[in-house]
Formats: sequence, C-alpha cells, structure tokens
Amino acid sequence: MQYTYMYKSNRLKRFYIMVNDKPWYISIYLKRDVNNIYDVAQALLSIGISRDNLKIAMGNLTSEKMNNGVTFSSAIHRETISIWGFTTSPSEAFNLYCHEMHHISVQIASINGLDLEGEDVCYINGDIAQYLYPLCRPLII
Repeated sequence: MQYTYMYKSNRLKRFYIMVNDKPWYISIYLKRDVNNIYDVAQALLSIGISRDNLKIAMGNLTSEKMNNGVTFSSAIHRETISIWGFTTSPSEAFNLYCHEMHHISVQIASINGLDLEGEDVCYINGDIAQYLYPLCRPLII
C-alpha cells in the first residue's frame, strides 16, 4: 500500500492510498475545524450517502456529544469520508482516532474483497495512521 498527500486545509484532510492498484480517497473532517456543515453534507452527498446516513452524520456534527465520530464509504466512488468529533481528553482523542481509522480500513478492505484477518487490512490501517500522525499528534499529547 502507499499513501499520497493530496490536499490539506484547516477544515479537511484529504489523501489517497492505493488499493488493488487503484486510488481510494479518504477525507477526514475534524469537527473543531468545520465552519460550514453544508460543505460536509455536500461531500457526503457527492459519494452517494443515503438520506438516513446523512441525518446521522449531520446529527453528529451538530450535537454536543463528545468522543464520537462517523465514517462512510462508497464503493462506486472509491472514497471514504470520516467526521471526528470533539474529545474530552488526549486518551479519548487517541481512542476516537484509532476507532475511526479501524472503520476506515475495514470498510475499504471489505469493499475491495480483502481478507479482514490478513495483512492487507493492517497495511491500510498503518498507511492511514502514518499519514494522519501529524494531524493527530498535537491533539493526543
């Protein structure tokens, strides 16, 4: 697996990894950086999210609930969007990031027919973690 830097701003971390020799795009939204939830809604709609799942995602973004996130993937668009909420402590932040990275890697592996007990899913998770380390490090220390 390989990851490639694509786009990074205060509101969105977007990159891709190669899965089965094709790019898979990953977008991470940090709730603390989202100024306009409609941008996130539009991104989710662009990958074909259902109305029910859109309600879940928007509920996550607008709620005061701590230590949670949501992750959605599209096989057709080969893209995953993950929204990470506020956390109550550095250890909860680390927990949330590991939790959502697991969702991302398992969804990608499942959609691509990879063995969930094999090395490929671990490489996907490691590639994502390595790319996101600069983003996560200041939030967990």
